[in-house]
Amino acid sequence: MAEPIDCREAKARLDDYLKRELTAELAIEVRVHLERCRSCFDQSRFEESFLRMLELRAKQEVCPGPLRERILRALRREADQG
Repeated sequence: MAEPIDCREAKARLDDYLKRELTAELAIEVRVHLERCRSCFDQSRFEESFLRMLELRAKQEVCPGPLRERILRALRREADQG
């Protein structure tokens, strides 16, 4: 088994871990570290709660139709030029 990751590496991967964007192997390494390190575990709980709050707020916001159309037109123009 590989050497356990340290706090610096666990914190660097925390966002991807919470979003479930790590490989299975890396996710296990971060999870094992969080199980052993109270400080990193506490930070992970805080960040997880924060991400959940952001997701809930984002779902409540609606982009007005005219603004959405302007954005889509601008993106299409940009794609056509690229």
